Amino acid sequence: MKANQFRRVLSIIAAVAVGGCGSGPPDAHDDHDEPEEEGHGGDIVLLTGEQLARAGVVIAPLAGGTVVTHLLLPGEIGFNMDNFVHVTPRAGGIVTEVHAFTGDEVQSGQLLAVLDSPALGEAKIGYLTAVRELSQAQADVERQRTISANTEALLALLKTDPSLESLQIKAAKLRIGQDKGRLISAYAKRHAAEANYQREQSLREQNLGTQADLLSAQETYNSGIAEYLSVFEDIDFRFSADLMQAEQGLRVAESSVSNANRRLHILGMLREQIDAIESEADTAIARYELHAPVTGRIVMKHLSVGERITEEESAYSIADLSTVWLNVSVYAKYFRQISEGQTAMVVADDRKASGRISYMSSAVSEATRTIIARIVLDNTDRLWRPGEFVTVRLETANEVVPRAVPVGAVQIYEGHDVVFVQDEDGIEPYPVELGRRSHDLIELLKGPPVGTPIVVRNSFLIKAELGKSAAGHGH
Repeated sequence: MKANQFRRVLSIIAAVAVGGCGSGPPDAHDDHDEPEEEGHGGDIVLLTGEQLARAGVVIAPLAGGTVVTHLLLPGEIGFNMDNFVHVTPRAGGIVTEVHAFTGDEVQSGQLLAVLDSPALGEAKIGYLTAVRELSQAQADVERQRTISANTEALLALLKTDPSLESLQIKAAKLRIGQDKGRLISAYAKRHAAEANYQREQSLREQNLGTQADLLSAQETYNSGIAEYLSVFEDIDFRFSADLMQAEQGLRVAESSVSNANRRLHILGMLREQIDAIESEADTAIARYELHAPVTGRIVMKHLSVGERITEEESAYSIADLSTVWLNVSVYAKYFRQISEGQTAMVVADDRKASGRISYMSSAVSEATRTIIARIVLDNTDRLWRPGEFVTVRLETANEVVPRAVPVGAVQIYEGHDVVFVQDEDGIEPYPVELGRRSHDLIELLKGPPVGTPIVVRNSFLIKAELGKSAAGHGH
């Protein structure tokens, strides 16, 4: 492209810019048409291939590319609060031992501290009391079941109306307590009264006894029957009720142990610890062990030996630092350009990392008029520290364009954006209209045809050569 042609193209682009969309250029020629030969001017650089190579100038055909646009925004590294734990005791008390300190890496279940806890001591005592009452209730039920079985057997034996001698032999092994004596005594009295009544009847029939004696014997017999039946029915009813009462007492005792067990679980005791309460020393009755609920690093410690701590207070703060949150402050004017799922690059010093936006807050900060976009970063190597500020590059577009050149390929020449094209005459500037740009590519809205050889590296050297040439020609 000769000097006059370069200026003609510049005038065409300027006219298009002034005329707006839809108005054609004042020249009938397309901006890719070649004008007539006018001789070499000062806008051509003549260098051999060896000179270009030695200068590091690279020439390649103009082609398309992917333009990735982005925003640079401030961000702050923070703890991943999904993996951040405030460790609080389930029972308050006085700190007696401290086993973990700020900066320590701890494993889940590791002992952190020991407290002397009256609440835990009372809960353990309640549990031991309930266990003893349950043991007593179980013994009572077993005893009552034996009594009930033996009572039922004795009542069944009495219904056969055995002789006193036979009754005493068969009932000797039936243990039912004092009711056994009451029942056998009433049965014996009834039998004696019956024998006396039968004897008086026989005497009266032989006119050897009086009517009064017979009536007296009959009355005694009837009383014996009534007393026996009363004792029989009382024992028959009560042995079942006593068993039911004992079984009810067992259920209550079992419930008490279960409730005491739950109470200890609420206070953080494990099953094996609860099972060991009955065998532990009295001095350990109020010992409360505080264990790490998760694996991580202690970032804060809030207790010391001798200090009283309640169940509402945090004793430790443990963070899993294998991942961190990157909280990006997004200004209001960028809200529409950012959405969840977008790719982001974070840069700080010589460290780089990438991730995707996993969350965007729904509320705008009144103080800063920003929203928070959150990115979860892998921090396995502990490169990122919560609290540090970083620069975040958020990708806002990723599009393939038909013509794109490296950022370094574009220079400003005589007040206009140009690229340098190579033809049979040499290397010369070609005016361009720029579009979107990324950190490494610029879109060309107007410029040379695709496939035109252009300078893609060290184009500033060509610009410098043109400056020397212009100075040599008195421009």
